[in-house]
Amino acid sequence: MNTSTQGPSPSDIEVGERVAEALIVKRVTVKAMAEELGMSYSTMRRTLGGERSFTIRQIRQVARALNVKPGALLPEEIAEDVAA
Repeated sequence: MNTSTQGPSPSDIEVGERVAEALIVKRVTVKAMAEELGMSYSTMRRTLGGERSFTIRQIRQVARALNVKPGALLPEEIAEDVAA
């Protein structure tokens, strides 16, 4: 989780943006995904905004629910490291 007082990390922001974009493409609401992950709507909004980090488990749940590969939700440099 991002506990920095310096604001959201670029990686957390990018993951949030990728998840938000995937939600739009798959026509899944933020509320529905929050329920899928067992989190409140407000927590989901903060996580999409990069104020909180998605856990690895949550990334896997989102990917499964949206029928995408988990790497598609991660920043490119991280996805490349995972694939290597």
